[in-house]
Order: sequence, then C-alpha cells, then structure tokens
Amino acid sequence: MVQVKKLTIGTGRPKICVPMTGETREELLREAILAKEAGADLVEWRVDCYKEVFQQDQVIETLVLIQEMLDGLPLLFTFRTVEEGGKQDISIREYHDLYQAIIHTGLIDMIDLELFKIESLEKGLLEEIKRLGIPMIISSHDFKETPADPVLLYRLNMMEHFGADFGKLAVMPNNERDVLRLMELTRRAGAFVSMPLITMSMGELGMVTRLSGHLTGSVMTFGALTTEKASAPGQIPIKELKQILTTLNGENRI
Repeated sequence: MVQVKKLTIGTGRPKICVPMTGETREELLREAILAKEAGADLVEWRVDCYKEVFQQDQVIETLVLIQEMLDGLPLLFTFRTVEEGGKQDISIREYHDLYQAIIHTGLIDMIDLELFKIESLEKGLLEEIKRLGIPMIISSHDFKETPADPVLLYRLNMMEHFGADFGKLAVMPNNERDVLRLMELTRRAGAFVSMPLITMSMGELGMVTRLSGHLTGSVMTFGALTTEKASAPGQIPIKELKQILTTLNGENRI
C-alpha cells in the first residue's frame, strides 16, 4: 500500500486515475474541475500534450493553478514519450531537466518515469525523487504486442531494481490469449516482485483488464473524461468506469 495525500493505493477497489490531456492552460483547468466533479481518485497531467511543455516557468505556473482546481486530489505528473504513445519528442537532457525542475516545486504528488529512459538518466535524479518522498511509477508501454511472460517479468524486476513504488505495464493484445496471459501474470507477479502493479491490456480487446484489478491485483486503472479525451486505446469514460467498479466491488450494496 502507498499513501498519497488522503488516498491509499493498494487496498480496496482499484483507484481511478483520469489523464488530463489539454493543450492549453485553460483546457487543463477545465479538465481538472471535470475530473474532480466526476469522482476521480487521482488525476494525471499528461504534460507531453501541453503546448508550453518546454517552457518550465509556464509548466510550473500551470501546476500551481491545477493544484488549486484539484483542491486536495492527488496529481500524477507524466511526460509520455512518442515511443510509448506520447505526443511530443523529447531529448534525454530535456526529459531529465523537466523532471529535475518539477520534483522540487512541491506541486506534484506522484511521478511517472519510463523504464527505457531511466538507464540514460543521471542516477542522482532517482535518488532525489526518493529523498523527496515522491511516489514513483516506473512504466513500460508496448503498442505493438504483448511480449512473452519472461520479458514482462524482466521489466517488472528492473522497475523494482530502480526503486519503483509502482510498476506499470501497458501492452497491446493480438488475441484473447494475450489478454488472459497478462491478467494471470499480474495475479502471480507477487512471487517475483513486492511493489504494487498497474497493468492493462489496451484496445477494445483488452478492456476487461481495466475492470478486473480486484481479481488480478492491479491497483490502479485509467479512465477518460470522455470517449474523445481517451489518452490510450480502450480507456473507458470515468462515469461509466466508476459505476462498473462500484458494482464489481460490491460498494453499492454496503
């Protein structure tokens, strides 16, 4: 279990994270209000979608306003690279400098770093994130396939090696077996790693994995503000997602 503000992740139903993908400050502030009103457990700022992402002063000013709109709702900060489904290219130096600046603002509650970027980053950045007590998701996204189980387990082991508080796998299924294989791997991964996991099989075929965390042990799921605002294939609008999870977890019968 990991405590982020008043939210405990890793117990109860999977927590619902809503990505904000606005290109402008005005769009982002509207999305922050809508996510809170819709009942999100936490919000992700996909900063790679933001037009001013390479202007650190603009990013920080926008962070201040987003936190005001969220009014206590935890905020996950993510730059998703093009290689892993993001919107903009970024050099390893720009990636490092952006994260280095953001972690010292006191304006983010969690942070996402991509596994395949970490080996190129200065070791001191990870150490500083740990020192500041910012929960860290280390993630891996594959939009072409669902790699073999040994490959996925190797990635999870590497995430834990680098100090992840959460390991995240998002993969693309090519058939139903890929979906079931990811669910089974998630369920039994506790024998190999001790960190909480966030896993999903993308697209319509893998949609069930966004709902089945209570069975597999995936502690977080991502829901879109609307169908048009989905930041990855297969994301379910938050209102629908919350209703389904509430029913599956028996919360409407308490």
